[in-house]
Amino acid sequence: MNAYNIRSDKKYWEEKLAAFLHDPPDKVLALRGHEERGKMLQESLYLPSPDEILISQADQVASGLDRTFLPDRQAGGYVDFSKNPIITHPTGENAHLQMGPVSSGNFADLQQLIEADINGLPQKDRISYLFSLFHYFRHVLPYRLRASSLWGLGWRWGKLPADSRMPDHSIWQHCALVSALYSCFSTSPERKAGLMVFSITPVQDFIARSRKLRDYWSASLILSWLTAEGMGAVIKRYGSDHILYPSPVGQPLIEEMLDRLCGFEKWRGRYSVEARAATVPNKFVFLLPFGEAEEAARQIEQEIKNRWNGLAQRVKELIKKQCFKDVPSDCLKAFDEIFDRQVDHFWILQWASVPVLDEDLLQKAKDYIPEKIVEKAQKLLRKARECQLPYSDSERSEKFFFPLSHDLVQRALAAQKLSPRDQRASEGGIKCQLHPDHEILRFSCVECNRQMCYFTNRPPDKNPRPSEDPCWKLIREKWRKTEFKETERLSAIGIIKRLVYKAAAEDHPLTPFFKEAEGFPSTTEIAAKDWLDRAQLDIEDQGLTRKQVAEWLHRQEASPREDPEIEELSKDIAKRVREVVEKRASVRDEPKVVDRYYAILLMDGDRMGRMLSGGFAARWRDVLHPELLSRIENGKVAEQFSKCFWPLFLDEKRTLSPGVHAAISGALAEFSLYTVPYIVQRYGGHLIYAGGDDICAVFPVSTALQAAREIAWAYNWAFVRRGERRTILRRGGDEESSGTIVQEIKDTSIMQDDDQLLTHLGPGDGISISGGLLIVHHKWPLRASISRAHTLLDIAKDSGRAALALEFQRRAGERRTFVAGWEDKVWDERVWDAFEAVTAFLMDQQISSSLVYKLAELKPAFYVLQQEDLIRLIAHQILRSDSKEARKDEEEVARKLAVLLKGHRAKGEEEKFNSDILIIANFIAEVRRRKRNEGRTVA
Repeated sequence: MNAYNIRSDKKYWEEKLAAFLHDPPDKVLALRGHEERGKMLQESLYLPSPDEILISQADQVASGLDRTFLPDRQAGGYVDFSKNPIITHPTGENAHLQMGPVSSGNFADLQQLIEADINGLPQKDRISYLFSLFHYFRHVLPYRLRASSLWGLGWRWGKLPADSRMPDHSIWQHCALVSALYSCFSTSPERKAGLMVFSITPVQDFIARSRKLRDYWSASLILSWLTAEGMGAVIKRYGSDHILYPSPVGQPLIEEMLDRLCGFEKWRGRYSVEARAATVPNKFVFLLPFGEAEEAARQIEQEIKNRWNGLAQRVKELIKKQCFKDVPSDCLKAFDEIFDRQVDHFWILQWASVPVLDEDLLQKAKDYIPEKIVEKAQKLLRKARECQLPYSDSERSEKFFFPLSHDLVQRALAAQKLSPRDQRASEGGIKCQLHPDHEILRFSCVECNRQMCYFTNRPPDKNPRPSEDPCWKLIREKWRKTEFKETERLSAIGIIKRLVYKAAAEDHPLTPFFKEAEGFPSTTEIAAKDWLDRAQLDIEDQGLTRKQVAEWLHRQEASPREDPEIEELSKDIAKRVREVVEKRASVRDEPKVVDRYYAILLMDGDRMGRMLSGGFAARWRDVLHPELLSRIENGKVAEQFSKCFWPLFLDEKRTLSPGVHAAISGALAEFSLYTVPYIVQRYGGHLIYAGGDDICAVFPVSTALQAAREIAWAYNWAFVRRGERRTILRRGGDEESSGTIVQEIKDTSIMQDDDQLLTHLGPGDGISISGGLLIVHHKWPLRASISRAHTLLDIAKDSGRAALALEFQRRAGERRTFVAGWEDKVWDERVWDAFEAVTAFLMDQQISSSLVYKLAELKPAFYVLQQEDLIRLIAHQILRSDSKEARKDEEEVARKLAVLLKGHRAKGEEEKFNSDILIIANFIAEVRRRKRNEGRTVA
C-alpha cells in the first residue's frame, strides 16, 4: 500500500482496467467489431492483454443465468439495437422503454474525448495513475459522454445496455462486474470469488438518541460517512467495481473521496451534495478474492476506526481549545480517559463472508438456504442442461447460484448479530442524558486528592449538581444557550453529535454537508414554516432571520427559566419580532396553535431481503427484448430455446444475477440520491437521511401526507427523467414550469440531450414501501417522537405492508391513529384519495368540524349498517348540521366520509370503523386553510 493505502500492485490495476475495457461503451450500437474496439482502448493506454480464459469466465459469471438462456446469432437471437433501441426493466413488471434513434459514430471521437480527459489526470506515480484511470472509466466517462452528447446520444449513454437481447442493465454495470470478478479470479489462489457483507451498528441507538433535530441529522451523516469510509477501504484495496451494494456511483461521499484521490474535481457535476443528507446505508456488500476475507475485514475495520477516532479527536480538541485553555492537565485526565474509552468502544463492526457458490459448494451449504430458492435455481439448471443450452455445463457454475450466495451471506451476518462479538461494559458515574449507558464527560474531581478544588476553593465535589459541575459550566459559557441546556451533561458520543458541525467545518469530507449547519431548522421552524413563509417580507423588513422569529415563538410557550433551550433574545430583537407578529395579526394571520405542529416521516422498503434473493416482480418475458420475445413465442429461434426451454419459464419470475443485483443497487441509489430529495424539497421538508429504501424527513403538517404519497408512488416508477423542468401536469392537476425536475416517464418524447435517465424499482406485486407519519407538537421530546414514528412504521408493515400509519398526537399526549394501504380501496375508491377529498371539504368549510365529532359519536351504529344505509345516515347528518354547499352534494360528501370510516386496516372487526381519521383530516384542513389564505381575512 502507498501513502493513500491504494493497492501497490501495478499488474493488478493494469489487468483490472483491461478487463473493464473488454467491451467498449458502444458495444450494443455496433456489435460487429466490438472486441477490436475494446482492444484499441486497451492498447491506447499501453495495457497488457488480460488472461483470455479468466475474462471469458468472468464475463459468463457476471451475466449469471441470463446469458445461458439466450440464443446467439446462429440460433436466431441477434437483436439489432440501433434499429430497435428498447431497454427493459430489471425488476418491474412489464416495463420497457423505447430510447429513440441511436447510432454509433466515429470511434475516434470517443477516443479523443478520453485522451483529452486523461491527459489532465495527476501522474504522481504509476500506481496512483492507474487507480485514477480505472475510476475515470467507472465514474467519470459515463458522465462525460452524456454531458458532451457525443454522437448525439446525450442521456442514452448512461443506460446503453450490455446485451441487446436482455437489455435490463447497462454496459457500465456489466463491465464493472467483469473487472471485479476477473480481479477475484486472478488474485485468489483458488481462482474463486467471495462475497462479503459488512455492517456498522448501532444505528438507532446512535441516531435517535438526539435532543435537537440537528443532532439527529448530524448523527445520520456521521454514520453514512463512516460506512463510506469503509467502502473507501474496499475501493483502495480492490476498486469500486467490487461494491455491489450500495452503488458507489454518484454517492457524494464516495465521489468526493475519488476527487481527492484521483484529481476528478473538475468533473464535480457528476454528483450533487445539495440535499446535504445521509445517503449511504450502514452496511455494504462486495466481491473479493476468496481467501482474503480476514485481511480485508481487518483493513476495513481499521479504516473506519481511524476515521472515527480522527473525527472524535477534532471534537475533543475543539472543546479543549474553546473551553479548557486554563484548566490544569491533572483536572483533564478523567475527561480524556472517559472520552477516549467511549469513542474506542462505541461501534460494533461485523462482517460475514462466503464463497460465491458453485455446484459443489452448494451441496455443503444448501441446508442453510431456504429450500424454495435452491429448488428454483436447480430447476432452471436441470432444464437448461436437458435442452443442451450453451454454457449450461460450464466449469464456472457460480453463475447459476448467485442469489443463493447472497442469501447465505446475509443469513450469516444476521446470525452474528444474535451474538455480537463486542459487548460494551457498563459504565459507572453520572449518566449521559442522551446515552444513559455512558458516563458523562467530567473533570478528575472523583479521583482528586486535593484539599481545595482548583475551581471553587472548597473540597472537590464528586457528585455536583449540573449547574455547579465545573466541566459543564465552562462548556456552557463558551456556547450559545441553545447549544447546551443548563441541566444537560453529555458523554463523548453525545457531544460529538452536538459539535461535529463545528469540528468538521473545514478540510473534512463532511465539510460540504455542514456548510449551513448552524441554520439547520429547529422543530419550531419546521412547524411554523407556512406562517414564516407568509411573514417572510415582514421579517426581512425588520432585518430579522427566520431563526430569530422561531426562537421568539418558541419562547412564548415557556420562559428561559422553564426551558433553558430557549435563547435569550435582545430587547431590540424581541421588539422587532413583536412588530412582525402584530403586522400579521392586522390581517388576521398571527401564529396559532396549528402552527406549533410538524410531521416526522419514516419510510422503509418492504421485503428488501426477499427482493435481493430474487423475489421481484419481473418475469423472464418482461426482461427480454420484445423482438426476441416475439421470435421465441413464434418459433423463430432454435428449438432448444423456443420449444424445449422457454415455454416453461417465460411467465416465471426471473432470477437474480450479479448484473441484476448491480441494477437494483443503482435503482435504489438513484431513488435516494435524486428523487427523494427532490420530492422532500418540493413539499418544503428537510431530508435527514435516504439510504436506498430507508428514508427520514421532517415536514410542515400541510404537505407531509402529499410528500409521503408521492415518495411511495415514485418507489414504483420504472423509468425517470431528471433534468430541466418543462411545463408538466402532475397527478392531482398541479402544473410546474421551471427549475430541475424528477418525473416518471412512459416514453422519451420529452427527454432532452442534457437530461439524465434514471431507473427505480418499477411496478409489481412485492415491490412496495411502507411509512409512518407522526404529526406532533414541536416541543414534544424529539427522541420520543422518533421512537413513536418507528412504531408507526412497524404498525404499517404489520398491517400488510405497502401502507401508511398516520398519527396526530396532541401536546397533552392524546393520539389519533389511522392505517391504510397506499392503494387500498373501499367501494372502488382509494382511501387516501377520499382523505384528500374530505380534507378539501373541511378546508372549504363545506362540512364543519362539529360534523366530524358527531360522526365519531355515531360509530357504534356503523357496524350494523350496509353500504347504502351507512351513506344515507351520514348524508342525513350533513343535511341536519352543515352548510348549504355541503347539502348540494350530500351523497358524494357522505360517500367520501364513509370510505374513510371503513378504510382503516384493522386486525379485528371491532376496530374496523376508525373515526380518528376524521379528527386528523379536520386538523390538516385547518392547517391548509391557513396556508391557502396567505394572510387574507380568514372567515
